[in-house]
Parts: sequence; C-alpha cells; structure tokens
Amino acid sequence: MYSIVETGGFQYRAEIGKTLKVPSVAEAAVGSSLELKSVLLFADGESISVGTPVLENASVKVEVLSHDKADKVFTVKKKRRTRYERRHGHRQGYTEVLVTEIKAAGKSTKIDPQAVVRQRARIAALAKQKEQGTPLTRKEKIAADIAAGKEPKPVRKKKFLRKTAAKEG
Repeated sequence: MYSIVETGGFQYRAEIGKTLKVPSVAEAAVGSSLELKSVLLFADGESISVGTPVLENASVKVEVLSHDKADKVFTVKKKRRTRYERRHGHRQGYTEVLVTEIKAAGKSTKIDPQAVVRQRARIAALAKQKEQGTPLTRKEKIAADIAAGKEPKPVRKKKFLRKTAAKEG
C-alpha cells in the first residue's frame, strides 16, 4: 500500500515505514506529527484511486525525525581569457520524516511501533556521529562490518607507473 503525496512543491511516494527527505518544514519540531492532506494517488493491492487533483478524505501522517542541510551544491561562472571566475555554494535545508499512517478510501494502515523505535535510534546515531565530526577509520568500518556479520572488502593495491625519460647520448 502506498500513496503519492505533494509537499513543498514536490511529489513523493509514501509507503508505511519509509523515510522521506522533504523541503524544510520550519514550524515542525523534531518528534512532532504532521498530517499531509494533499494525497494525489492511493494504491492498495487491488485498486488505485487517483484524485482530481487531490483525493477527498485522504491523508498521510508523518513524524518529524530531524532537520538538516543537504550536501553543498556549487555553481561556477567562468569567462575564458579574462581571468573571471566566480564560485558559489548552496546547501538546501530539508526535513526528514517517517511515514506512520496512510488513510484513504475507508482504509487505514499504521506502522509497527518497533519500526518507529529503530528509525529514531538511527537518527540519534547519525546525529551523534555528526557531533563528533570525525568519520570512521577503515579499521573501525571493518570492525563494524565484522560485528554485523559482513565480510570486509579486500584492499586493492595501487600500481604506480613511473615514466622514465630515455637518455640519449
């Protein structure tokens, strides 16, 4: 079961238990719940309901997990042969939300409470890592993979090519 929701001028496919990165919702505090009423499409296993433009009595409830900024996007202006070059960076803000409930056409589904706890723990761990400001070293990543039951990736050796100039004479 899923639905297509419009928020912030963009359309998202909302499924129970999935996280979405939507444009910043400044008035929403972390941990609060929002109800998105602009549901454009609702689909369960048997049927699909399409709104004109939105569905009546349909909504998607989401829980705000965090507010953050996306990676920096650089724009560059350059004019050749004039020594003119301008660089400008921009980080777009977003709000990460967790889809907790979908209601439409008399049907409703809710998320498992354990899934909510897992997503909150994931966000807390990411925030803690961000506060530390140091990325994991290769040894720490390998140790974490082994603890999780994964096999570490093999180390690739780099081959350096040495260019030698042939001496004449």
